[in-house]
Amino acid sequence: MDDILPQSLKYLNSTPKKQAVGCSSIILNGQKDRVLAHTEDALTATLNHYYFVVAHIINDTPQGKYNVKEERFMSLCYAGHLPGYTMNYNHHGLVFSINTLSAEVLRSGKTPRHFITRALLGTENFEQALKVLKDEGVGAGDGCSINLTFLNDSSSDCYNIEMAPALGTDKESRLDIKKIFRCNFNCHANKYERIKIEQANQIMIDSSISRMNTFMACDPPKTKQDVINMLGDTSGGPHCVFRENLCMDEEVKTIAVGVFDLNEKTFALYSDNPRHHEPHVILPLILK
Repeated sequence: MDDILPQSLKYLNSTPKKQAVGCSSIILNGQKDRVLAHTEDALTATLNHYYFVVAHIINDTPQGKYNVKEERFMSLCYAGHLPGYTMNYNHHGLVFSINTLSAEVLRSGKTPRHFITRALLGTENFEQALKVLKDEGVGAGDGCSINLTFLNDSSSDCYNIEMAPALGTDKESRLDIKKIFRCNFNCHANKYERIKIEQANQIMIDSSISRMNTFMACDPPKTKQDVINMLGDTSGGPHCVFRENLCMDEEVKTIAVGVFDLNEKTFALYSDNPRHHEPHVILPLILK
């Protein structure tokens, strides 16, 4: 919730908070290879200080706004953060990654994005996921981009959903839903591409434009390796896709890359450039 109150009150005299300026996600919904992959860019201080939360939560009675009795999920986490805001999956076959987006006008008294994406971990299908993201009755206080698919969805469709703060007196989040059909791909960084909205954080916008230009200069990906190569790209100057200068003086680094193979139902985790290194671990996606 760090940004919502100061930003909504325009409390400009506060000390600017250091923050990461980019995560990149690519969905390849190909005829053969189907991949959802993501770079996790964060403050250099967090390098080697992230971890997986693997949780199985069973309640005797339905709990919370969405009456959930059982949750089972895996999420990459930072200390002090809720699960659900990086790269994640649950036992219903939901796979998703998050790109932070920065609207200029944030809304106090609304639901922070971290709470919404945590609730997303309990959803069983696309309709439930949309209900959580809309957050009817309240709506989001800030925004993000959600890249998602359900492994048990016979349509094999994937989605990029831009979520923006609730507008005016509205009591639900603003959503723009882009469907990625078979034989197509999609890239997203940290800039609203489809919702028309005033955006904050100029460094994040500049970084996003640079990374998206890099992706668009590549040949359209056809294979998982093509996606891995795109996420390991170090061209583009200071706002390159894979940020790592091999020194600790860099404020933001790419601390992890995750590759969900939607056909093999596996998750590969890299902490070094995936173009040149093997993953540290390949984990199975265990479904209900």
